[in-house]
Amino acid sequence: LSTMVDNRFRHLPVVDGSGAVVGLLDIAKCLNDAISKLEKVEKKSSSSAEDAVKQMASLQGAGGSQAAMLTQLLGPLMAQAFGNTTSPSLRSLLGGKPATIVSPTSTIRETAVIMAEARKAALVVEDGELVGIFGFKDMMTRAIAKELPLDLTPVESVMTSSPESVLPDMTVVEALQIMHESKFLNLPVCESDGRVCGIVSAMDLIYGCGGAEGWRSLFSDALDVTDDVSDEGSLSSRIGSVHSVRSSRRANSVRSSTKVSKIERPVSKLRPKKPMLSSVTDSVLTVAQMLANKRGEASLVVGANGGLAGIMTDTDVTRRVAAKYLSPSSTPVSDVMTPNPTVVAMTDSAMDALSTMVENQFRHLPVVDGSGAVVGLLDIAKCLNDAISK
Repeated sequence: LSTMVDNRFRHLPVVDGSGAVVGLLDIAKCLNDAISKLEKVEKKSSSSAEDAVKQMASLQGAGGSQAAMLTQLLGPLMAQAFGNTTSPSLRSLLGGKPATIVSPTSTIRETAVIMAEARKAALVVEDGELVGIFGFKDMMTRAIAKELPLDLTPVESVMTSSPESVLPDMTVVEALQIMHESKFLNLPVCESDGRVCGIVSAMDLIYGCGGAEGWRSLFSDALDVTDDVSDEGSLSSRIGSVHSVRSSRRANSVRSSTKVSKIERPVSKLRPKKPMLSSVTDSVLTVAQMLANKRGEASLVVGANGGLAGIMTDTDVTRRVAAKYLSPSSTPVSDVMTPNPTVVAMTDSAMDALSTMVENQFRHLPVVDGSGAVVGLLDIAKCLNDAISK
């Protein structure tokens, strides 16, 4: 690790006694593995991030300069990840929040009403046991797009059966890693005896990772990692980001924090997705079927002049169509879309864009060019996934 950090190597070949190549060290993987171990140590000892680092070094047999290197390298990252406190558990996030529970025989319409009220995916429970999950995208692609009779179709016929679940004492950091690795948008939480506690979304976990300062640190650190795959670029950017992350924590706002960062990261750094467009004259059914075919979650709606008129998401389909007993085939998308949505430009500050999404609980944010033409769409779940990858 000292060799990799001192020389700013992203990768380091491993050979056996005869000089034959037997493996390859990746500093990013080393960091991820080390942080995972540190989380377990920290959870058991309830010690500070710094103490956890020292314990980790001791466990690995590191001493002297090696222990100091681990402390220097991982200490700021642990402090950043936990916000200098213990990473909160999922139980603490779910405290006092009602679970969106339905039975297998509940109709899709009944399920839509419950989902709309809580703005959460539905957990399908039978005899106290979790048997399925039904989300907003499922509603749009499996029910609305296929023109199923919502008042007659039981949710068990369109749910995802036997979903994975996690224990409520899992930390937010651990849950983020599971969501990242499994590409989940929602994570059911159940006790060890099977009792359902609730469900957490990617946005819940973003809020849970140390509040506003925590999520800003998470994304700021990722933005400081260059996309260059060269050894020097990737690691030096990561280490160099520590000062700017700490500085941003002392700032009063995202805008003021960017002043102390070495480089202003633009929205283009977040790699917006290609937008899926529809017209104000299209029906909800037409747009839902288009999104289902393209595996999308949101459509940017353009007016007769080609300008951005609104946005319709899978959540809107549930809340404003299914739960309101509207006909998807006869309801124009203009009636249920969010009109005149907030937009950002490719050259705007990436942290300002992320702040807008998190603070206003926007899952999606349209991106426009200098002339106002739509060129992309930011997805907070994709931004989070990319940040964890980096």
